[in-house]
Amino acid sequence: MSNTFSWKTKFKSIIIVDGELFANEYKLNISLTPHTASLKEQTDYFERLKNLFEQVFANTITTWRDEPLYHTLKKSTTNRFIELPKPPYDQIMAAVCFCKANSILDSKIVINHIDLSSWQGDGITYTVDKDSKELILLDRPDWFSAKFSKFDPWWLRADTATYDQELDKGIYTGHFSWNNQNIPVDKTHEYHAKVFEFQPKVLNGGKDKDKNKDK
Repeated sequence: MSNTFSWKTKFKSIIIVDGELFANEYKLNISLTPHTASLKEQTDYFERLKNLFEQVFANTITTWRDEPLYHTLKKSTTNRFIELPKPPYDQIMAAVCFCKANSILDSKIVINHIDLSSWQGDGITYTVDKDSKELILLDRPDWFSAKFSKFDPWWLRADTATYDQELDKGIYTGHFSWNNQNIPVDKTHEYHAKVFEFQPKVLNGGKDKDKNKDK
């Protein structure tokens, strides 16, 4: 199982910079290596990876926690957000994409590195792998309050969250669900975070893009 493949994808997300909204498109070239002999598992997990970028990350607003406009839009709109631990520079987005992609793949497929560029990024491509210093920039020990400090931030979890919010009985775990695929999803976090802001939509594996209400 040592064959390494590359896959190109892209997604659109509006970014907030200093209180202003800018259209943006991210382009990614992803190097990945399967670590399961099961072709079905390879297919299922690759569909999950595709859905992460083509549905979960797509058509969002990208920002960071300390951006005032983010909190205004979060209260007054129904947009989906990507909440970064630092301002939305491309190297931060590349690091988040690398971590989230590896988190959802349960080591069945390993992301070796991600090359990321964006329309707003002045033609620069950033490469992130497991040894990249950009990963240090994601460290936010104050991300959750003491009550929820045992949880990892969303980019280190296998659920579909792209921002974090503390709720009465747990943390927000995403707008979508992987439940249509018989793949375990971070059971510890699911057990402690059953409350959703709304009923998550089930991702069907990417074949016909049908989104049904989850239960």
